[in-house]
Amino acid sequence: MNASLQRLIREASPETRYQIEALLRQEADDTAWAEQLGPVYRQSDVARLLGKSKQAVSADRGLLRLELRNGDLGYPVFQFEGRRQLAGIREVIRTLEPAVASPWTTASWLTSPAPELDDRTPLAALRGGDSEWVIALARRTAAALRH
Repeated sequence: MNASLQRLIREASPETRYQIEALLRQEADDTAWAEQLGPVYRQSDVARLLGKSKQAVSADRGLLRLELRNGDLGYPVFQFEGRRQLAGIREVIRTLEPAVASPWTTASWLTSPAPELDDRTPLAALRGGDSEWVIALARRTAAALRH
């Protein structure tokens, strides 16, 4: 940050400094999520990719969709392989979504290392062909979250 900007921040009211800090935290959070999850498709992109209508994409509970800070919906690219969804991911999403607080939790679960998968992420295990193991882990996770 340049010196004149630092001076302006120091001279700002406590409320303004609080708002600046909140914006900087949001930016850091957004950057961390983008690094973990990667890019997202828009609904129209997913409709074209899968050869479905936008309404069919919107109604499909086997697709992971995230509400972005600006209110738009984003569909993480990681759930797709070519022009279809990654094998096993639909069942994982349908298993976890009713048990978790937010689709962001599902996205985090899919992209975080799991000791049960030899510290691979569930996403990497799905890409490696271990769908049955990942689906079983998703079922155990969902059951634990419901209790």
